[in-house]
Amino acid sequence: MALTRKDRRAMVIGISALVLFLLVQFVLFPLLDKRKRLNRSINSKQKALVEMKEMQSRYGQLSLQNNTFEQRVAERSKEFGLFAFLEKKAAETRVKENIVYMKPSDASGEGVLQQVMVEMKLNAVNLKQLVAFLEGIESPDNIVELKRISIQENKKQAGTLDVIMQVITLVQAEGEAG
Repeated sequence: MALTRKDRRAMVIGISALVLFLLVQFVLFPLLDKRKRLNRSINSKQKALVEMKEMQSRYGQLSLQNNTFEQRVAERSKEFGLFAFLEKKAAETRVKENIVYMKPSDASGEGVLQQVMVEMKLNAVNLKQLVAFLEGIESPDNIVELKRISIQENKKQAGTLDVIMQVITLVQAEGEAG
């Protein structure tokens, strides 16, 4: 079967087009897709690296802050106790007679520093006394702070409040002092 020159040319053009299509479809497109995936992967890895560097920086800051807390706890008087501290501040601000209860909790947390909490309830305390007491107990030097507070109006005595609060501090873990 002899092909005419025109038929051969058409066949060469058709085969060339088919080969070109196959090259584009099965070689060029996969390479371009792989390049896109690689670029996306590089971008995501760069973002992850930036996040890791930020986390490393934050970890360093927290570690330094933790060391500062450890140092401040170590510098605090050895006789310091949250329960006694709160009683002393209550006496100073004349709310000691308003204390209904004080419930200490066991130390919680892991590591060198642990958190100690005291929950206390005050009944029929006026706003001025409460503010003075809160200012007295918020002590950065002793690392004492108010964790939670609930204030309600006292139903029996007008102009007074009932307060339940949780006060926390940090202490050295047992066996870690030294």
